[in-house]
Amino acid sequence: MLTGINFSPPLYFLLNFCLQLVFPTSIEQLRIQSLVFIIIGIVLSFLLTRKMFGTPVAFFATILVLSQSYLLISQAQEARHYAMFFSCGAWVLYMQSLDYDTAKKNKLLTFLAHFCLCQVHYLGIIFSGLVGLSYLISNKKKPTVHRIPFPISTVWIFTLPIYLLLLSQQSSHLGNWPKSNELSDLLASYNDSLLILTILIPCIALLLTKNSNRNIETQLTEETGCSRSIMITSLLWFSVPLLFWILSHLTSLNLFVDRYFIPKEAALIFLVGYGISFILQKLPQHKSKSIPMLWTLALAIMLLLMSTKRAAFGLNKNTNYHHSLIIEETYPKSNQPIILEGDPKYFPNAYLGRNECLFAMENESLNGLYKRFSTKIKFSD
Repeated sequence: MLTGINFSPPLYFLLNFCLQLVFPTSIEQLRIQSLVFIIIGIVLSFLLTRKMFGTPVAFFATILVLSQSYLLISQAQEARHYAMFFSCGAWVLYMQSLDYDTAKKNKLLTFLAHFCLCQVHYLGIIFSGLVGLSYLISNKKKPTVHRIPFPISTVWIFTLPIYLLLLSQQSSHLGNWPKSNELSDLLASYNDSLLILTILIPCIALLLTKNSNRNIETQLTEETGCSRSIMITSLLWFSVPLLFWILSHLTSLNLFVDRYFIPKEAALIFLVGYGISFILQKLPQHKSKSIPMLWTLALAIMLLLMSTKRAAFGLNKNTNYHHSLIIEETYPKSNQPIILEGDPKYFPNAYLGRNECLFAMENESLNGLYKRFSTKIKFSD
């Protein structure tokens, strides 16, 4: 971060810096950490949805989103901070379901949840701000200044100066890569999360298991200020890609990158749970809940296998761009260094360490930047 190259607040890096002092880790092990963060976020999303709509609905919603969300599946395999971003987003949503007024510890946990969300990614304060907006909309009985819980507004007071300090020290050229913002990209950002038609599968299963005895938790929770604020927050979070897509067309600022919006996946689980719970109320009463659960599980496994097959196709050496950058193992080892142009070629080969590599660079400004980034990079004249 001190080089100005990374565009993220420091929580993820600080956490791993501290872990590295105790348990030295490799990049591969950091991927396991990402998987753990995704699992934590999924569990929190499940617990929130179960609290509001019951276990069967929470099961349907969680497994449908998890088996289809390209963001969650891909970021669970990346050594990056977006999995932690999702986990913190799910934590923030879950904290909305707790009573702030009767438990002091909940106020502290709410502060920590929002603080962590804001310190993982710059858009964290946007998601936190939308939570505040949901309280403004839902708590109309309270005076305006008291609608937003004090722990949340306190986080914003701490976060804004930190953001300004970090942004003032960071380089900007590495963030200027072209970002697609066509209508198809907007639709893909939602379609990669969930195929809405798949929600019909458990509903069809329920139709086929009619019975006069109701023995399943499908009732919507009684509407309270808590459930209303969570619903508004989820809708606002789910609209974030659309808002930034519009912003990318109205201004020169383009932050339309799907992984920046990964907290919306936690909101999607809640929204799918609400939708399924609403639909189930309209369906005939039934006795067994095992059949629709099995149908949903079968569908989720099928979708997950399809996604895995697609990913496996991309990892094939003949189709994966990364493999074309790696120098073949059959390349004869020599004392003569290999000169490589461009960081996509240099870094993966230098990381493998099979041959000595030099980084050829014509841009003098970038030359100085990379020298400050690491003394291990060797440049050719």
